[in-house]
Order: sequence, then structure tokens, then C-alpha cells
Amino acid sequence: MNTEKEKIKWDTSHLASADIADLILEDYEKADRDYALSWKRINGEDWVRILVKLPHLVDKCNWSEVTNADWVELLRERPEFVELCKDEYWKSKMWTVLTERDWSWLLDAQPQLAKYKPEK
Repeated sequence: MNTEKEKIKWDTSHLASADIADLILEDYEKADRDYALSWKRINGEDWVRILVKLPHLVDKCNWSEVTNADWVELLRERPEFVELCKDEYWKSKMWTVLTERDWSWLLDAQPQLAKYKPEK
């Protein structure tokens, strides 16, 4: 018989995206241990904040929340996400919908990503 009490995790389903992201960014190990993290509630902007600091959480990311602007911001900070993003359909689609302005801003910070820019 297990006499050790199972630790009850705090529910985060009522928290705003930024609040959940702040918990994760403050101390991910503690947040994961003490909270039932509502990953689906995190928006794209907060995913950028999380993944810039904690790229190993890429598999938790809800890519449907990540906008074109979020994707560009993430790649400006972490160009390795070109390879870390597991959702190939999403990743390839993003290249085709970026505007010239997006490309200019992205390539200003990460010129090596020019090889992904679709030919017109």
C-alpha cells in the first residue's frame, strides 16, 4: 500500500496565457511539478517568450496559436527552430505566407534563412 500522499497540482485552466507563460519562465521545473499546466491556453506571443528561453519545450507548443509574426519573431531569436519545429505542414506553409516586410525583418537578423524564401 502506498502511504505517500500524491501531490495535488494547482489548476491553471483559469489563468491567462501570459500568467501561465510567466510561471513556466520563472521556474519550469517547479511549474511542471506544482501545476497542471494548461498548454493549450498559451497564445503564440507567449510561446515565443517561452521557446526563446526554453527551446526544449518545442514538443509542447500548440503551433496553431503561432501567427506569422510570432514565427518571424521566434526565428529572429532562435533560427534553429527551422529544424526543431516538428510540424512540417505548418512550417512549410509559413514560408509561403510571409510578406516582403516579414522577410526583410527576418533576414536582417538571420540572413542565412534566405534559402527558405520561396521564389516568386
